[in-house]
Amino acid sequence: MQLDLQLGEAIQGSVVLSERNLMLVFQVNCPGCLSRALPMLSKISEANEQLNCFALSTAFENFNLNNAKTTKALLEQGALTLHSKRYFAQIGQQKLPYKFDLPVVMDWFMPAESAAKLSGSIIDVFDEERLSEAVKQAIKNHLSQRLVPMSKMGRTFLNNDFQGTPTWVYFDQDLNILESWFGHKENEWVQALLDK
Repeated sequence: MQLDLQLGEAIQGSVVLSERNLMLVFQVNCPGCLSRALPMLSKISEANEQLNCFALSTAFENFNLNNAKTTKALLEQGALTLHSKRYFAQIGQQKLPYKFDLPVVMDWFMPAESAAKLSGSIIDVFDEERLSEAVKQAIKNHLSQRLVPMSKMGRTFLNNDFQGTPTWVYFDQDLNILESWFGHKENEWVQALLDK
């Protein structure tokens, strides 16, 4: 299976794919991503010099909290957002308690104009004379509720049908997915996979 990788704005460093790549897909407003996944990616990178490790900041919800601006603030100032702020406050931290130095790039997002145009085109298909006004309106409402959030989602996240964050993808230079998983695995499991 191939990875549909849609890279947007580089936030920190640059991403150059190599023979072996490990990508962590995360959201800024994901406490598990910040407390476990990003530090784990750093450890994996330190232990595997030939492995290209990077993080992809995405959004599938809370779009005002998961974006390029909040990703930059996280990396440059340790600024936390709502859920992440609550989590770290419980352990006495007001900022991200570590520095993350690996490359970070934003997922690519559909421009608002393109999303509106796509939504309008799909709705127009159902705007036929044979449908009653009530049915047309019900279809338009349903499509609007479904399309608006989808148009705001990161393309890599959406196009690969990821379940949530953190999502890990181990892949080669031709974007062939060698392994992927959602959530957390123990370091030993990940290292055994990389050693194969």
